[in-house]
Parts: sequence; structure tokens; C-alpha cells
Amino acid sequence: MYKLLIADDEAWEREGLELMVSRMMPVQFQFIHAENGRKAIQAAEEAHPDFIFMDIKMPGIQGLDAVKEINRRLPGVRIVLVTAHEYFAYAKEALALGVKDYILKPAKREEIMSLLRRMISELEAEKGKRQEELEIKEKLHRLLPLAENELTLMLLTDSVHDLDCRQLAELFDLRWDRGYAMVISFPFKEQKDWDAFHSRRKEVYESVKQYLKPQLPCLISPMIGSRMAVFIPASPQEAGLSHRVQSLRWGEGVQARMDGIFGLSVRVGIGSLKEGLDGLRLSYQEAAAAAAGSMEEGTVCHADDILVSCRGEQGRITMEEERKLLDSLYRRNREETALYFSQVLDRMLVAAGGNIRMCRDEISAMLISLARQTGNRAPAEILEPFAGVDGSAVLRQTALELMEQMMEEMSREREDRKIHAVERAKLYLAERYSSDISMEQTAEHVNLSPYYFSRIFKLHTGETFVDYLTRLRISEAKRLLEREELSFKEICYEVGYHDPSYFSRIFKKTAGCTPSEYRQQSGRHTFRAKRE
Repeated sequence: MYKLLIADDEAWEREGLELMVSRMMPVQFQFIHAENGRKAIQAAEEAHPDFIFMDIKMPGIQGLDAVKEINRRLPGVRIVLVTAHEYFAYAKEALALGVKDYILKPAKREEIMSLLRRMISELEAEKGKRQEELEIKEKLHRLLPLAENELTLMLLTDSVHDLDCRQLAELFDLRWDRGYAMVISFPFKEQKDWDAFHSRRKEVYESVKQYLKPQLPCLISPMIGSRMAVFIPASPQEAGLSHRVQSLRWGEGVQARMDGIFGLSVRVGIGSLKEGLDGLRLSYQEAAAAAAGSMEEGTVCHADDILVSCRGEQGRITMEEERKLLDSLYRRNREETALYFSQVLDRMLVAAGGNIRMCRDEISAMLISLARQTGNRAPAEILEPFAGVDGSAVLRQTALELMEQMMEEMSREREDRKIHAVERAKLYLAERYSSDISMEQTAEHVNLSPYYFSRIFKLHTGETFVDYLTRLRISEAKRLLEREELSFKEICYEVGYHDPSYFSRIFKKTAGCTPSEYRQQSGRHTFRAKRE
């Protein structure tokens, strides 16, 4: 059954049209009536009709205005304009708005029937087309996992098939001009651990897909033994250093998920960026080597870092050196930070024999660690300034500038936290001023000590906590006094006081008059305003 909305200000026109259609096409339509443009818009939004017969000339919102609004809200509805001869020019304008057709009053029965049958035919054809498209999408959706498995296995094994890799790759809305591979490996020392993993292997596999697929365009291979591979396309703008950091973060995310959900330690190996599908095979080999070369469980290793990690310990920044730098950053001591970092860099330059690239990689890795611990700056933002560094002086200046920016951001964040705490406190007071509330309770609500909260509250509001709360309560008391609906005693309790005498004294101290005097003054003002 189809829904037909008839909009006309004349009831006999609506009823006549309904009678004509129901006789010629019985049991095919549910009829909805609207006597003006506003009700036509409301009825269309509520009933979602298939067809609308709209009169041009109606009181209030005119037919054409109603057409515009309905088309905006229900772009698929079919609208037919019903018009008298003198409004024929309007009918032509309506066709430009998306109206399907128009008929002239008085409407002929054959014309209306022909128009309805044509629109029904078009509607059914569109429904059939949509259904066909949905079926095709559903079939493709079922085939895509099979194609994904086939393509990833071809990349893993470098085997020869009747289908070309590029043909399969075209099925996915991904660009493979550049990309890299990630290998996720689950190492087990004892047979019982493997047996326990094997029973949950499908669950683990689905968990990795659920984590990566919604966030990252990628292809994921089947689980082969205790290992799986992920192939990830990269944008042309993605640089080597930023890629390395971002890929390590994805690896760490997989690692944390496996540990958090299943209690599993994993090794994640990541290959370098390569060109094309053939390059992806090479990236996979690098990723597999990085995962296998990691001697510790629960590690993420990038192929580009293997060479760096094999150098002598003297060329690396120690945990103690990083801890001291972190401490000076937290204290925002610029002189100490610059001095201590220069000492660390000088030692590294000597140990690395002046190898700037080695020192640059170590310094950038340390700064990424410091940024994570201080809670500011994404890894890519740390690595980008180092891209063109080729000398010790530039390396020193770049690192010092980044640490200076970290300290400035820490200062801003600290100030923002203060302001946020005060705003939260003000909102808390606005909601609870009518109850017993103390500074200690409010400080606890914003997770600050009472002493520190008292200081920053006065600094940012210009008032003590008690003065601010008193002003808030008295302002509300004034508003209630002006309305003359409650007694003084009721207002006293309504704004958070329990002693009317004390309330009266506080009110007079703040407002300069007693509550009674304030009510009388506000009453005279109201009376004068009414007379004027």
C-alpha cells in the first residue's frame, strides 16, 4: 500500500480527489490530508508519504514554499502540483524545484490515474534497482574476505597464480603506490602454552582485526601457525621518520590489546616503506626478520632500528640521563635543561665518532620518550624537525628548541588546568549553592587540595570562596524576592541558609538593605514600570 498526501485548503477538493483515486485504484493507497502548507510539511515528516498532491495557493505557507521544505527533508518523495490556470507560471517554477509533474484544476480522472500509475512504476523500478545494488554489495562483501586472504597469501609466499596481485588489489579501495608490512608473532616456550593459544587462535585473530580495521586502511593475512601479517598503504606525504613513529604506535597498540584481553606477549616486526606491491613483499621480509630478531617477548621492532640498536652502548642515552632531563623539564628549568643536554650530546658525539645520523636517531628517540612522559607532542611532530639535520650545531639547536617548546606547553597546560578547575568549581557551586557546601568539598570535587584550590580560585575570580558563594546566594535571593511568591523564611532556606536572622544580616551587608526593604523597593519599581 502506498501513502498519498493531499494538501489543499478546500476540504471538498481533498475529499473529491481521494474518492476518485480510491474508486479507480481501490485498496492501493492510504490517504493523508493537510489543509495548509504548514500542516503538509508536518504530515510529510511524520508519515513519509510516497506521493504528494500539493495545491499552490493555500493560506499561510504557500505550496511552493512547502515543496522546498519537504524536498529538503524528504528528497525522495514524488510531488505533483495541483494548480488553476492562472497559476500556471508557478507550476513551471515548481518543476525546477524537483516537482515530478503538475495537473490543472479541475483534474481529469484519466489524467490523474495515468500520472499515478507512471509514478508507481517509477517508484517500483527504483526499489528494484536499490535491491539489486544491495544484493551486489552483499555478494561483494562476502567475497572480499576471500580476496583479502588470497592477496595477502600471494604477498607472503611470492607464489604464481592465475590471478595477478594487481587484479585482486583493485577490489579494495586502497592505493598501493607505497606501503609497508607488519608481522605479529606469538612466541611460546612450552607446548602447553601453544595448546592454550591454539584453542583461542580465531578469537585472537578477530580481536586484531577489530582493533586495526576501523582505524587503519589495511589488509590482514590469515593466521599461519602463530604468526599473521598486516599490509598497510601509506600516503605520498608520509615521510620515513613519521612513518616509523606512527607504525611503532600501531604495533604498541596491538601489543597492549593482546596483553590486556588475552594476557599474551607478542613480538611485532615492522618493515620499511616500499614502492608498489612488489615492494610490499620486501617490506614483509624485513618485518618477519625484525620480529624474529627480537630476543625479548612483548617488543615492537622496526627494520630501520635494527642497525641502530646494534651499535655500542657508549653511543646510547642512558636511563639515568633521560631521567635527569625529564626532571629538569618538569621543573621547567631552562638553564639546567640546556646545560645537561649539551653534556649528553657532547659525550654521544665522541662515542659515535661524529656520526650525526646515529646521534640524531638516538636524540629523536629520547625526545619522543620525553614527550610521551610529559603528555604533549605527537611523535611525528618530534621527528619532523630532524629530517634535514646534518650537523652537530643544527642537531643541538633543534633539540633545545623542541625541549623549550615542551616546557612552554607544560606551562600552558598547567595554567589551563587551573582555569578548568575553577570553571568546574563555579558550575558545582551553581548547582549546589542551596545546600550545605564547603570549600573542602568543592576542592575535593575538582581534585585539588583546599589550600591550593583557595589560592587559584581567588586568583581567577577576584573573590574568596566564601565571598563568591555569598554573592551567588544573595543574587538568587534577590530574584526570588522580586517575584513575591515565597516568604522571607522560605527564600532563606531556598538559597542555602538555615537561620533567617543570619540570612537577613548577610543580605543587608551585601545588598545594603534588609530583605523586606529590598522587596518593597522592587515592588515600587514594578508598579511604576506597569503604570509607565
